[in-house]
Order: sequence, then structure tokens, then C-alpha cells
Amino acid sequence: MPRWYFDVNTGASRFTVRLGDMVLAEWTADDWFPTRRLDGSSSNRRVIPNVSLRRDDVIHVVGVPEGGETAALDYVELTKR
Repeated sequence: MPRWYFDVNTGASRFTVRLGDMVLAEWTADDWFPTRRLDGSSSNRRVIPNVSLRRDDVIHVVGVPEGGETAALDYVELTKR
């Protein structure tokens, strides 16, 4: 399950991905990209492999901003294996 998010150099946002009540991934967006803008130079990707989904499953992506970083999420991609 790839997710694209933005990581700018003005803070360190935190992200959590849950499937229902189960935490699938947590990370801090604290890589060093040379920009303060949400654009192609601050775009980053995180992959959660081997997630099995069933009908009516709910995925939650929670971003917590920090400093000048807004926890901006571009998109979530679901692919069938």
C-alpha cells in the first residue's frame, strides 16, 4: 500500500496508518529535503507491504503537524496482488 506524502524542511510531522484498530505503520517525516514548499522536490513515498483487505475494512491515515510542516498527504494507492 504505497502512500505519497510531503516532507518539507520546516518541521517533523508524524503519521500513523491504521486498518480498523490495528496500527499498520507509524513514522516521522523528518528527512531533509531542500524546500519549504509542497511540490515534487518534497514528495516522499512510504510502502506498507502485504496488507490484506476485506469488504468494509476502513483505513485511517492520521497526520500530526509539527513546526511549519503540515502533515500533507498526497494520495494512498491500493493495488491488488
